[in-house]
Amino acid sequence: MRGHHVQTIELNVWHVSDNERHELSKTSYGQFYSDDVYIIRWKYKLIALGNNNTLERKADISRDRVAYWIWQGVHASPNEKGLSALMTILFNEEKGPHIHVIQEHEEATFLQLFDGTLTIHMGKRNQSKQNKSHWRLYVFLGEIDVETHWWELNVNSANLRSRTSFLLINNIENLMLLWHGYATTDEQQILASKSAMKLRERCSEEFHFDGQSEDIEFFEMEEGDEIELFWDGINERNHERRYYSLLNVRSNLKLSSTMRIFHLSSLHGPFVAQELLYTLRSPDHISPFPFIQSDLYELHQPALCLIDTDTELYIWQGWHDQSDDELGLQLFNANLLARGPRDIRFTTERRCAFRTAVDYYKTKTGSSTIDIPFYIIYAGLEPIDFINLFPKWTVNIKARQQNQLEGKNLNQKDSIIDVLNELCREQYTIEELRARPLPEGVDPSKIESYLSDGDFQREFRMIKDEFYALPYWKQTNIKKPLGFF
Repeated sequence: MRGHHVQTIELNVWHVSDNERHELSKTSYGQFYSDDVYIIRWKYKLIALGNNNTLERKADISRDRVAYWIWQGVHASPNEKGLSALMTILFNEEKGPHIHVIQEHEEATFLQLFDGTLTIHMGKRNQSKQNKSHWRLYVFLGEIDVETHWWELNVNSANLRSRTSFLLINNIENLMLLWHGYATTDEQQILASKSAMKLRERCSEEFHFDGQSEDIEFFEMEEGDEIELFWDGINERNHERRYYSLLNVRSNLKLSSTMRIFHLSSLHGPFVAQELLYTLRSPDHISPFPFIQSDLYELHQPALCLIDTDTELYIWQGWHDQSDDELGLQLFNANLLARGPRDIRFTTERRCAFRTAVDYYKTKTGSSTIDIPFYIIYAGLEPIDFINLFPKWTVNIKARQQNQLEGKNLNQKDSIIDVLNELCREQYTIEELRARPLPEGVDPSKIESYLSDGDFQREFRMIKDEFYALPYWKQTNIKKPLGFF
């Protein structure tokens, strides 16, 4: 709130399970599980700031306030989600507001409640001990001290990213290994180290360490200078890097800007480029991971997104939700399905999107020559360098299958310029127009219009003006036997 400082007075956290709520100890505050639901009671006060917006207390205003947060894991059951909302209503004596928080969509105010230590573990709290292996891996996120947080990932070197830091722990051996990716800045490394040390000091039961904080050995290292223990923990004894390491990549400089994403669509009328906003954005900090995979996949499909990393420019193309009817798929595979109105509309959108990408780059750089990677990539088939622009990634099988049905391949990258030129073609050969499916961008109701004047006259025995002067039914009767219908 502008002109005021928000002061937390008290915090209580409950875990919702088995139709009951169980209050957690303070060392477990901010330790959440992806299959669970939690209720957080936040008691706070607004304090007016002094001159020059300093944090000096000027005057307390109004009474103490209370708000309830309901944090929902992505795999929490509908029953627990509904029960948590009901419990909040029943136990809300102060009649404070209810705020729902979905896992991985936490905003700054919520993260600040836990002083940079919020951690999301995989699974359920009540089953964590029997389901946990000795080694566990966490990715570091956040750019401001009190907003840093960690997400647990499967222990696999493919989940590493050069853009951020990772915490690898062994609860049996009491080990914490902090790994900094090659592209992390000094500021990011300091933040990750500070947050990791807070976790060590608290020694929360959710990590299942066999001892106290002083018993935990802490190691810190950078990508390219790992100790052998790290490779053992990540289960890569051959030191193989299965992720997109920036150690030996041309654009291996430290991050200098935050990635931007624009959703390109005419779904609600005119074609517009709507920028997606990073909820934790700060003009003074660079974010290695401002977006997550669902920011793309939860858009209305097939979506088109312009993604600017500063060193690359991508158009991410979604997928058509084709019918699962077996005959339909067989016909599609046999290339017998004609392009319908939906396909024509999407082709028009693609043409607009690619032109927008070109104009965006020229406006941003002031250059008429594009000298950075400039590609279209496809949902479900994304190459590893694109995948590693996000903190974690799960292949969407349906998107992969649908795009493969349309002839796309794994890791396919198409030049935006080349595809745009193809979509803007005004003429095709006779053979191209008789082939099925038709070339993308060709209007199936006017196939003959894409012939050159010479080819048209040879095939139709008349010029185009004479043909289009005929009644529509007669045009159709002429086109059919010639294969242009």
